[in-house]
Amino acid sequence: MRISRGSEIIGEWSVAQIINRLAKSTLLPSDFYYDEDSSEWSPLASLLVRRAEPKPVKALGRACYCGSGLPFDICHGDGSQY
Repeated sequence: MRISRGSEIIGEWSVAQIINRLAKSTLLPSDFYYDEDSSEWSPLASLLVRRAEPKPVKALGRACYCGSGLPFDICHGDGSQY
């Protein structure tokens, strides 16, 4: 990922390296990175926010505990219940 400070490109690092350099203050949240997805320069602070956002969880289908021995009504997997 390309990083710039002011109007100068100062390097190219992986996301892990960028996070490490931010922790050491060799890169600043006000520095910019080139976002290949949007083809734009964005502040590193927005990269940190984007990485901190929770990932969407894929919705699970109806849970089926057939034969589990649980003491409540559960499905057989075919819609019928114990």
